[in-house]
This record gives sequence, structure tokens and C-alpha cells, in this order.
Amino acid sequence: MTTFPFDPVSLQDLAGATLGPSAAPARLISGAPRAQELVLHEDPTTEIGIWEITAGSFHSSKLGVSEFMYFLSGAGTITRESGEVVPITAGSFVSLPDGSHVIWDVTEPTRKLYVITQTAA
Repeated sequence: MTTFPFDPVSLQDLAGATLGPSAAPARLISGAPRAQELVLHEDPTTEIGIWEITAGSFHSSKLGVSEFMYFLSGAGTITRESGEVVPITAGSFVSLPDGSHVIWDVTEPTRKLYVITQTAA
């Protein structure tokens, strides 16, 4: 497993980090996406990590948490309930506030750096 000291970490370090098992999305629409992750920091209110998913479509909801995502690689879209379609490309970022319900449509393996914060007590 990759570990990072408290020194600056490059995007190349994050893109090449070795990930471990992670649960696959529970609410599939199509495909059989497989996930991997590496938690870099975790405390009672915040989790920071790297997550990767293979191609497929699935529902995702944020309940009691909000999430900021910075995409390191991949392709696809995230569709918000409003109908807004957000492209997934290397260098793009997405913020999902508490209460968000979205559909992921991943067309190429996708890796992101994420920050999840608790919003409910």
C-alpha cells in the first residue's frame, strides 16, 4: 500500500498510488464497475482519499456528507438531479453538497482525489 509523508505530494504520486479494495457501487444501472481506494486521512468529520472506478453507470447520493472531487484521470459524466451534466476529465472537479443525488456514467477507468466532510451532527 502506498503511504505519503506530510510532505508535498505531486499529481503523479496520486495518479500512481497503489489502491486497495473498495466496495462497488450498490445501485447499478449498467455494467459491472469495480472500485479501489486509498484513504489518506480520516478523522471524525473528514475523509480524504483516492478512489478509482472502472466503466459502468450507477446512482450515488450524499446524505449527511458533502464531497469535493478532483479528477486525476478518466472519462464520463456525472448527471445532477437538475439535469446538469458535468464531464469527468483529468483536471476537472465536482462538488456534491449534502442531499445530492447523481448518476455516474463512467466510460473509461476514472481516478479521483476526494474530500468528504460530515454535515449532519
